[in-house]
Amino acid sequence: MTVSWSELRRRVARIGASLDVVVRSDPEVCGLSGSGYQLTLHHSGYGDCTVGSLTLIDCPNELVLIEFERWMRGTGHSLVL
Repeated sequence: MTVSWSELRRRVARIGASLDVVVRSDPEVCGLSGSGYQLTLHHSGYGDCTVGSLTLIDCPNELVLIEFERWMRGTGHSLVL
């Protein structure tokens, strides 16, 4: 299943709301960062994230989001749906 760029950006916005951080977004890149984590998605289809000991570089955007959301749940954050 391929998720559209618009839906990926909406998911990042929901993550930002859950973490209470500002999401940066333009037509080519969207992402967020905070103390101990960073998430960047690119319109090209590949993104990066770093959380704790997990680092994903140039991975499919959807995989990056899945792993970032898994980290959030594991650390007790709840996702705003």
